[in-house]
Amino acid sequence: MIKDILRGVGIGCILAGGILYFTDSADTNTDSQSYKTQLDELQTELDKVKEELAIAQTATSTSRETEAKEKTDSNVNENDEKSEKEQQTSEPITKIILSIESGSNSTSVAEKLEKAGIIENAKDLEAYLMENGLAGRIQIGEHEVDTTMDIQKIARIITNTK
Repeated sequence: MIKDILRGVGIGCILAGGILYFTDSADTNTDSQSYKTQLDELQTELDKVKEELAIAQTATSTSRETEAKEKTDSNVNENDEKSEKEQQTSEPITKIILSIESGSNSTSVAEKLEKAGIIENAKDLEAYLMENGLAGRIQIGEHEVDTTMDIQKIARIITNTK
C-alpha cells in the first residue's frame, strides 16, 4: 500500500514538472515580441540612415560635378562667355533614393521629397496626388527621383502608374 502511494506521488511530481516546463513558454512569447519590436525599430532606423546616406552621396556627387564644371569653365574661350554664364546659372541635379515604408502616406512622402530638395513645395505634390486619385496608390519600396523631374513624373514613379 505504501508502495502504491509513493508511486502515485512520484507520477504526480513528474506530471507537475512536465506541466510547469511546458507552461513556461508564455515568457518566451513575450521575449519574442520584444525582439520583434526591437527589430522593427532597428529597421526603421536603418531606413532613415539609408535615406541620409543617399542624400549625402547626392551632395558629394553634386560638389564633384560643380568642381568639374569649374575646371571646364576655366578652359572655355572668351567667345563662349554667354554659354559659360548659362552653365553657371543652371542648378545642379540632385538624385536620391526615396524609401517608402509601410504605412507611409502622401503627406509623409511629400515632406521627405521637400526636405531632400527634390520638390519646392510638399503641398503641391499632395494636391496633385489627391486631385488625380493617386494618394492611396503610393507603392512601398525604393524609388529613384531627382530634381529634373516635375510633380507628374514623380507621382508616376512613386505610384508605379503610366
